[in-house]
Amino acid sequence: MRLFVACDFSPGTLTKVSAFAQDLRASLGGVPIRWVSAELYHLTLQFLGEVPENKLGAIETSLASVAKRHRKIPAELAGAGCFPSLKQPQVVWVGLRPNPALNRLTQDLRAALGTLGFADENRFKAHLTLGRLDKYSSEEQKARVTAQVEVVKDFVIGPDEFAEIVLYRSVLYPRGPVYTTLYRARLESMLN
Repeated sequence: MRLFVACDFSPGTLTKVSAFAQDLRASLGGVPIRWVSAELYHLTLQFLGEVPENKLGAIETSLASVAKRHRKIPAELAGAGCFPSLKQPQVVWVGLRPNPALNRLTQDLRAALGTLGFADENRFKAHLTLGRLDKYSSEEQKARVTAQVEVVKDFVIGPDEFAEIVLYRSVLYPRGPVYTTLYRARLESMLN
């Protein structure tokens, strides 16, 4: 099973992000971007990859243990950008304001999952992916993306809150991925 761990945004935030993405999509008509469907928006904390079913119990136990040590996390979506850079856009994203509580949760999660053999060497960059440029995009199309994201890079969606961490299964189809929730662990600590 192809798995990842994430936090979900509230319906109100998803509505605002979807409207923002639709405006951006309209301004970039003709640019070959595979836009992420609004019902798939999430904040990935760690991608686990292909996992045998017999590891599910241990993963769920780790998520529950981490969640018990953290309380709900305030979050604010703000700003837009591209990976690997604005000058060489491949992925268009919406960012989150720097958040020490979210960073602590991610570090604890990665440490716990690391003991199960799930190493993630990527530096955590809190973002919500809006779309991916086709690898055959022309330089002119990339320049259009750069220019348009530059215009909206300082926008603010507003505050939200993460109340749980979620284990998702991702099944890839030609029309796009389908995510299924396998486990939810509520953030419930009263200590931090």
